Amino acid sequence: MFGKKAPEPEYRDFREKTYAELEREVDAAYGEEMRKRNIKIAIVSAILIFLFHDIVGFWFRFGLPHRSHKVAEVIDVVEEPLQTNLENEEQEIIDYVTLEDKDTVKLRKKAEVSMAGKVVAKNYLFWGNYLPGGKRTFQSTALFDLGLVWGDLAKPEILENYTFYSAKDATAARVLYPTLKLKTKALPLPWEYVGTHMSHLHIIPANASIMSGLIYSRKNKNVKLDGYFVDVSINDHYWMKTTLSRNFVNPTARNSGLREIMYVTRLQVGNKVYE
Repeated sequence: MFGKKAPEPEYRDFREKTYAELEREVDAAYGEEMRKRNIKIAIVSAILIFLFHDIVGFWFRFGLPHRSHKVAEVIDVVEEPLQTNLENEEQEIIDYVTLEDKDTVKLRKKAEVSMAGKVVAKNYLFWGNYLPGGKRTFQSTALFDLGLVWGDLAKPEILENYTFYSAKDATAARVLYPTLKLKTKALPLPWEYVGTHMSHLHIIPANASIMSGLIYSRKNKNVKLDGYFVDVSINDHYWMKTTLSRNFVNPTARNSGLREIMYVTRLQVGNKVYE
């Protein structure tokens, strides 16, 4: 009884088997391969989640659509932004809790702003924050870059001649670069006009709902943002200052000198409002 080897099944050529037997063997082989594949996928997924759990958390917080309500207001992308600069005694300093890291950062209100425009570029999920030692206070606070245009530049027949690129995280600068498309024969608008009718907003979302709305604001979509231009305290000893002036700078330069930091308390995308 003990020590006896179980007899091996007698080999049979496939031509000797019935169709039902062949079908069972194929199903069994396919099931085994699927089981091995699913195990491999599960192992790889677990490793990726472990390595990039911060990014997974980002999408869990902001990637899912958040609640909004609809309004009848039509966004006017031709009108100029409304900006009311605050006097020194009106420049309130508030404590802002960052949405991802829950760090407390001080913001100094510099101007009350309401601006509408057409989305030409957007940027978020700055990879440097998720590398060892890569976290930066400003990147963690201003989670979103939004490229906007308005006025004549937002007209479809004009806008179709331009391409806009939002520089991401390779350097400390987060800049919007406009270029003419190759098919464009003549300059549709003077660069002086372009430079004063586009903005690369570094947005500090007031809450996760606004952040989610920004993520789903598609290119060429009309949006309206309400809030404040703010300075951001970096490490309690240095203020990252927002630009308040719209004086012309060359928009095609590597560094335009503009840095518009906006604390957004209300966002309208089309007819949907997030606040």
